[in-house]
Amino acid sequence: MNRTDRNRYICVAITALIQGVLLGIYALATSGLPALAQMRINFPRFIVFMPLSVIFLVPFVFWLSQEHWGRRLWNLLAGLTAVLLALWLYRLWSYGSFDVVPSQKSDLVRISMAIFLIVPYFQCRIASWSWKIPYSEIFFQLCRNLFLLFQASIVIAVFWGLLITAGLLFDIVGLHIVPLIIITPVCAVPLTSIIIAVSISVAIKHPGIDSLGRWLLSVLAWLLPFFSLLSLAFIVCLFWGGTSSLNALWNTGQASTLMLLLQAGTIILANAAWLDGAKSIFRTRSIDILAQVSLLCLPVYTVLCLYSLSLRISQYGLTTDRVQAVFLVLTTGIWGIAYAGTVIARNWPVSIGRVNMVCVIFMASLVVLMNSPVLDPLRLSANDQVSRLQTGKVRPEDFDYAYLASLGRYGKESIETLNSHKNPGKFQTELEYGNMRFIFTPTRVIIQSQDKSLIGTIYGYFPLSESHSVKAVPVPPDYEIDGNLYRPEYAE
Repeated sequence: MNRTDRNRYICVAITALIQGVLLGIYALATSGLPALAQMRINFPRFIVFMPLSVIFLVPFVFWLSQEHWGRRLWNLLAGLTAVLLALWLYRLWSYGSFDVVPSQKSDLVRISMAIFLIVPYFQCRIASWSWKIPYSEIFFQLCRNLFLLFQASIVIAVFWGLLITAGLLFDIVGLHIVPLIIITPVCAVPLTSIIIAVSISVAIKHPGIDSLGRWLLSVLAWLLPFFSLLSLAFIVCLFWGGTSSLNALWNTGQASTLMLLLQAGTIILANAAWLDGAKSIFRTRSIDILAQVSLLCLPVYTVLCLYSLSLRISQYGLTTDRVQAVFLVLTTGIWGIAYAGTVIARNWPVSIGRVNMVCVIFMASLVVLMNSPVLDPLRLSANDQVSRLQTGKVRPEDFDYAYLASLGRYGKESIETLNSHKNPGKFQTELEYGNMRFIFTPTRVIIQSQDKSLIGTIYGYFPLSESHSVKAVPVPPDYEIDGNLYRPEYAE
């Protein structure tokens, strides 16, 4: 082993260990295990605010690109880290408070999709020392990355199967602590990271990885004709049944998800069949035409997905999850419409490279805009929810002020706007329960006794550090206020 390879393997092992430890601590801190509370283990607050996109993605890009060892690789990793940190800093700012634990799952999904499709271009750039790279090289580098991750997942499955089996054997002989240690996040996650890094490093050195990838692509390609028949049959049955079939689809509550999976599967199989667009794997013209039928179905699924989402949004308004769903529908939709358009224009599959490049740029642009004030899901959700309240689409007693307050800086500003309205009573409601009256306002719940004397106020829509302690009289000695909000301090 030469010096370069030795240094490379050392860096791979160190990055895997660091990634595993950090992700393991994060998983443990956010797990909410009762045992942690019983042992009074409190993690530092900054743990839940760690930049997961940097910790998760930068090591993966390094492992997949490690064969291009040198200054250009470090420049790529430094640039990627800077971009991901900028997106994370904006997200941290948008939450506006360290008392609110942010969910980074949606951001991580969007960014991972964009990075996985963009990085092959820079890998080819490092290898060829040129900015003008044929699409075929980018495509096969993308496939290579995919197969490296695929074989790593197989290794992980085998590894954990054997490790869990060994843990159960230790449990049988009375060493019950062994399986518990194995499944603890601070142990399981670092082990997984190290195994993934090692399996990728070994596979890269194996000369047969590219041949295996091409063989797997050719196998997947032959699924497309059968997939096309199923896709066409589904659309025919859907519209043949008319309104009843469409209503049955909407009532599943999973219509958009199912159709998105169908679109994604079609797009992946189409790329497996036509590769870089130079030729088709299908030797028979009729099979080739049948395979193209599935591409013509893609815009129909996009329209159905958008309609399904519009029904949910018009009924319940925008939420961060629905904004994420719109992102997925738009990104898959732009691919589907472009593929179908090139088939109709009889320019398929020659234009597959140009279409894919444009769609990747479109996706990357959306990812950046969604981590900026322009298309921030938090801002869009807060504005839409408040607009529904102000226009009367939702009644004050049905409005979820707690969800609005969870939308970070934009939610807090929206609540302050409601409070400063010239008619704040428009956004509050009163409910009676037994001999108690509850007055709900955007920032607090006022609790009154039957004779209307104030007995308590819960400032529960903002984090604890921003709330106010309340003196309320009189309070019965055995009276408690509890529930989803926190319980404040009371005094006579």
